[in-house]
Amino acid sequence: MLIPEDDKLDEQKLKGIAKKLWIAGFFLLPWVWLINVLFFIPYRKEINNDTKWYLKFSLVGFFVYTGIFMTWMGIYLVNRNKWGTFGDEISVVIPFG
Repeated sequence: MLIPEDDKLDEQKLKGIAKKLWIAGFFLLPWVWLINVLFFIPYRKEINNDTKWYLKFSLVGFFVYTGIFMTWMGIYLVNRNKWGTFGDEISVVIPFG
C-alpha cells in the first residue's frame, strides 16, 4: 500500500509513536504491542534502527505475554474444579458446574 507524500510522517514522529505504544503495552495491554507492529507495516521502508528496536521488542513482548496468558488459562481451565473453593475465589465469574 503506497502512502501519499502529504500523509507521510517524519522519522522523529514515527519513533515517538513507536515508543509511546511500546510503553503503553507494559500496562497489561499486550494488544497495543501488536497494534504498534501492524501500524508500521506501510512505513517499513522509512523507519530507522531506533524505531525498529521498539517494533522488534513490541512483537517479542506480545508473543511472550500472550504465551504466558494462554498457559495460565490452560492451567486454570483444566484445574479449576480440582482446586475447589480456591478455584472459585480467583474467578471473576463463577461458571456453573
